[in-house]
Amino acid sequence: MIWAKYRNWLLLLVYVAFFLHVAIWHHWGYEGVGHLGFGELFATFRNGVVTAGTIFTILVFTHAIFFGGLFCGWFCHWGITQDLAAGIMRRFGIKPRMTQLNSKIIPWVWFLIIIAQVVLYWIFTGFPTELSFNPSATPVWSGVPRSILLICMTTLASGFILIFLFGERAFCRSICTFRLWFSWFEKIAPHKVRQTRECQSCSNECTTSCPMGVQVAEEVKILGHVKNQECVKCHICIGACPHAVLKTSFRKNEFHKDGEQIVPPAALSTSISWLQTAAAVIVLVLFGFELGGNISLSLGFIAGFILIHTWRSRRISSIEAAIAALILTGMYFRNDMNDLTSLAKGLVAIAVFLLAARNLDFNRGFEFISSKARDSKVPAAMLGIVVMVAIFLGARETHNSIMFHQANAAKNSNDLNKFVSIMEGCAGAHMNPANAYFDLANAQLALTMYEKAADNFQKSLELSFNERAADSILEKMFILGRFQECLHISEWLIKHSPDIPRFRIAAGNALIQLGRLDEAQKSFAETAERFPQSHDALIALGEVKVSAGKSEEGLQHLEKAHEIAPASASYHLASLYRRLNRREEAEKYYSEAVSADPDNMNLQIEQGQNLAEQQKFRPAIKIWENALEKAPTLIDARQLIEAAKFELQKRRDAILGK
Repeated sequence: MIWAKYRNWLLLLVYVAFFLHVAIWHHWGYEGVGHLGFGELFATFRNGVVTAGTIFTILVFTHAIFFGGLFCGWFCHWGITQDLAAGIMRRFGIKPRMTQLNSKIIPWVWFLIIIAQVVLYWIFTGFPTELSFNPSATPVWSGVPRSILLICMTTLASGFILIFLFGERAFCRSICTFRLWFSWFEKIAPHKVRQTRECQSCSNECTTSCPMGVQVAEEVKILGHVKNQECVKCHICIGACPHAVLKTSFRKNEFHKDGEQIVPPAALSTSISWLQTAAAVIVLVLFGFELGGNISLSLGFIAGFILIHTWRSRRISSIEAAIAALILTGMYFRNDMNDLTSLAKGLVAIAVFLLAARNLDFNRGFEFISSKARDSKVPAAMLGIVVMVAIFLGARETHNSIMFHQANAAKNSNDLNKFVSIMEGCAGAHMNPANAYFDLANAQLALTMYEKAADNFQKSLELSFNERAADSILEKMFILGRFQECLHISEWLIKHSPDIPRFRIAAGNALIQLGRLDEAQKSFAETAERFPQSHDALIALGEVKVSAGKSEEGLQHLEKAHEIAPASASYHLASLYRRLNRREEAEKYYSEAVSADPDNMNLQIEQGQNLAEQQKFRPAIKIWENALEKAPTLIDARQLIEAAKFELQKRRDAILGK
């Protein structure tokens, strides 16, 4: 009783710990303990890296050998989310109606996909030959969408909508592959809900309160304990029993009897379950990477039901239309990365659904689920088409997966030609095509396939724009001297992100290297005019003016840049004044530049050279000696010191008449 009484507080504590772990990693930057997901165990099977998630999974599974599905009832964050959704619905006057969902087709499909990925990795890459330990190898909350709106939509689809249609914990009972695994542990676990005294007359509160739809009262009366493998040991039935008959225990007692678990008949026919499974596979293949497996399978499951219900009733109900509209609208805005607006949209979507579920009639739908769906067969043509589409997409995805594993194996063995030949044909079908095109372009760069590399870099940015990746691409092209390709990508970046001045500066720099100084000057001038506070644009414009022989105009732009950002512009001014033989003015700006960047040894070398060119050998030697203290292997400084000392000796000799 005590556990049932305080269960909600314990569940809240689990979520506090969950979000604290996320905050410690993503907000405070402590990355000691990574993602704690069950998928980490299978990642270890693939690559041999034992992570925090691997250890966590082993501990939970060891616990499950003795306690069965207790983890699902008390510690699974998604189970807790469903319980919260059901509680909110009751507060709104919406009582979930329990529907028996006995089909495990989707959990098995999910499980087989996980196993297939491991097997394919072994076939093409080989077994891991050794184990290594890296608790933070996988970032916390890995695989969870970064958009809060998409998280809310996942909660809406996998939580609220499934619960509304099929009762509490519908996701656990019909989709979750991890629940499937815990049901296997439940079969052997000695920890059971057991009868401790004779049952008295009651209203079967233990059965009606069970969120998993277990026939608690019937099993207890026949077997003296709950044997159903769907039991999650949530203790709700224990707390609901008015006569305190039930308790959890490892030990069998006098009420215990052997026998089979009691599984009520499924509310949905086998053909409906196959329709839902096929629809779930279709949505998973098409949208799984972008949306996530959880919501993809849930949306497919919901879509399959709405399809057959609409077909049988020859009309779509108001609530089903509202669900479809909410999901489509949410998917349209799913990439909103502004946390506040994203959260607001997500909460509005959930609120709209709750209002629709409370006020729109769905009695015919519930009647179909409770009394007609069990005997309802999906038309052969409809089922055949949906299943064939699912098989086709699944086969295509399997083929692509094999190709990607072959490509990764080629990459790991440094066979870039093979990697490129494979990826050129299937990069677009990768579950993360932006990364696939990026990796392909890098390989093409290494093989001097510059034009193709530039095209694929651009495709990568078109699919998933990232400023850091764009900067990295431009830098690579510039270093390799591929200025035409650099210009091509820069021009695309300017069109895509016209408010980022450094892309315009990159285009101008490429034009300079291509000898098109007038165009470069025009580009920099337009950038400086559009972004008057961009010191980089002013520096670039000043440098190109100097290159064009307009030194005074160039100095004006550099001086203006210095007013905006002294630390960034001081070196450029110093260098320019030195080139103009105005070394005393250069000396002032070299001092500023060195103060702003004291660890830049090259800067100190130039500062000393500027002094030496003014015959100020002693201060020059002092600067170079300071540089040598910080970088003892700096050969240039040592040679310059020797040359300056030689000049000083010549000066002494001249004075002494030697």
